[in-house]
Amino acid sequence: MNKVFRALAWLIGILVVLVVLAVLIVPLVVDPNDYKSDIAAAVEARTGRKLTMEGDLSLSVFPWLAVEVGPTRLANAPGFSERPFAAVDRVSIRIKLLPLLARKVEMDTVILDGLRLSLETRADGKTNWADLSAAGAEAPPESAGSDGRMALAGLAIGGVDISDASLRYDDAQQGKHYRVAGLNLRVGAIAPGATVPVDMSLQLDVAEPPVKGPVTFAGRATLSEDRQKLTLAGAELTTDLKGGGLPGGALASQADFNAELDLQSGALQVPDLVAQLLGMKLRAAISGEQLFTQPAVKAAIHVDPFVPRKLIAALGAAPPEPADKAVLGKAEASLKLAASAEAAQLSELRVQLDDSTLTGNATVSHFAQPAIGFKLHLDGIDADRYLPPAGDQPTPPVTPTAAAVAGAELFPVDTLRNLNLDGALSIGQLKVSRLTSRDILMKLTAKGGQLRLQPAQAKLYGGRYEGNLGLDVRGAQPKISLNEKLVDVKIGPLLKDLQGADRLTGITRAHVTLNAVGQTPEALKKSLNGKLDLAFTDGAVKGFNLAALIRRAAAQLKGQPAPQEQGPNQTDFSEMTATATVTGGVIDNRDLLAKSPLLRVQGEGTVDLNTQSLDYLLTTKVVDTLKGQGGKGLEDVKGIAIPVGITGTFAKPKYQVRLDKMMQESAGKEIKQKVEKKLEKKLEKKFGDQFKGLFQ
Repeated sequence: MNKVFRALAWLIGILVVLVVLAVLIVPLVVDPNDYKSDIAAAVEARTGRKLTMEGDLSLSVFPWLAVEVGPTRLANAPGFSERPFAAVDRVSIRIKLLPLLARKVEMDTVILDGLRLSLETRADGKTNWADLSAAGAEAPPESAGSDGRMALAGLAIGGVDISDASLRYDDAQQGKHYRVAGLNLRVGAIAPGATVPVDMSLQLDVAEPPVKGPVTFAGRATLSEDRQKLTLAGAELTTDLKGGGLPGGALASQADFNAELDLQSGALQVPDLVAQLLGMKLRAAISGEQLFTQPAVKAAIHVDPFVPRKLIAALGAAPPEPADKAVLGKAEASLKLAASAEAAQLSELRVQLDDSTLTGNATVSHFAQPAIGFKLHLDGIDADRYLPPAGDQPTPPVTPTAAAVAGAELFPVDTLRNLNLDGALSIGQLKVSRLTSRDILMKLTAKGGQLRLQPAQAKLYGGRYEGNLGLDVRGAQPKISLNEKLVDVKIGPLLKDLQGADRLTGITRAHVTLNAVGQTPEALKKSLNGKLDLAFTDGAVKGFNLAALIRRAAAQLKGQPAPQEQGPNQTDFSEMTATATVTGGVIDNRDLLAKSPLLRVQGEGTVDLNTQSLDYLLTTKVVDTLKGQGGKGLEDVKGIAIPVGITGTFAKPKYQVRLDKMMQESAGKEIKQKVEKKLEKKLEKKFGDQFKGLFQ
């Protein structure tokens, strides 16, 4: 036994002597610079690129197997710029020698000083790193086990120190240019089960749109004992960016979080993200699955109460001047997100703005050609509070679908042609342009350049609205079609809210079918074509007393002074109907008929929407005494057709009784009466009283 121990002692002594001799002799005998050409040749054989090592290689053996490389660069791929793909001023790698005997790798801090990396994408989509990826994929996994993981029993890295690194990326296909300068990364000693500090800083520089500024990151990283999980604790990411490419020209943000990543399954957990930017505070819990193969992410997000007015200012937008200065004073939001590489779903969406709350869900599928679906409900909103104060000009009447068209200056044709949409919006109560409606439902679909808002329905002013709006952007000019109905609507209160005056009252039934072509309101009006069908019952036209006009005209015919009018300045009717055609923005009506116990009114003429001018003729017949219209009776004109011309503009209409036609009608009546009397006398003389009163 003693001989065995003695032999082992001699063997160990010999090994120690050999190691000492290697440490002393190898650096003296072996010059690593003699192998620079061999290393360069091997790299070029594998990658097809030239490796240039301008500085010297240095080598040490004990207690570290250390290699230090001076200035080195790797050439770019053929067909790209003359800049090197990668260059570095100094690389230093040190590995402990003795632990290698136990198949363990213990590295000192890996140092990369002055690393410069240049990435490029050509206009044809080819990149200057694709060939390296292919070369790496073909390389045999010499150091890997059958499961693809490192076969070494242990790995320990003393740390990574990257200083003054830079990265540039030029994308000729998208016309984008990105720069990262002054990148510094320091990571403490990496070993399974150890917690190490991580610090990073860089200067971001994007050319288009211009964005510049510092980005910093700090945290503590832990690799689990089984090397399967990487944990970040106390992580903090900050930015202080400026430039025209940012809303408002600046973005200062901070995000604090903890995270855990399963390196085997690709599962991610970020339970407590807190981010602050643009005056808002966002909280989120994020989880992910299969991030390395088929990534899927879920998140619950909540935006704490904030002031929208301040957010608008932070985004650099012009400060709003709403009619109500109190609006845009408070808001908050929450939602749940589920997303994959192909689709995203928003659920439990809740957005509160002032006194209004929007809830619902939305989906986006096939990101390459997105199909969007949504179902949203807004409890109620007074939109007039958010609009600029109303001016002195009266607001033209609009319906819910027509309002969507009236405000358009230009349709985003390219966007609409690619839009794939299927959604529904319901609103409990809406006030816009002083018009109040409730129980609103709008279903919107869009596909292949054809958009349809159908059905659009609402309850308003004792009745209901039904609408169908179509927009076709497949051709050179957008085409619009409208099919709208008002059923049993009290037109007086509606007009009073809308225009501030109820110039027309009554129960309204209306059906409008219109179509137009163009990109602007002017073009739409000039190309407007279609039909109108209107009916009013138990109403009045205010500001226009037809009976008073007739009385004044009759008095003028007799050379008498105009009678005193006592009643309201309006024309009552029991029913009024009309149909019209619309051609080139001109409404042409030939069958207006209004009835009352006192009058029968027929009308015909045109209304030009392009010039807002009127050319209309009302023909009135008195069928009974006019005392019920606030004045004395006019038995003298009973049954006579009395024409009333309406000209001028929408804002300033002019009314005129056509005395010439009235005189002709009156004279004709007198002649008729004389002939009837003579004929009646002849019949009485021949037949007695049998025909008495025949012409009364």
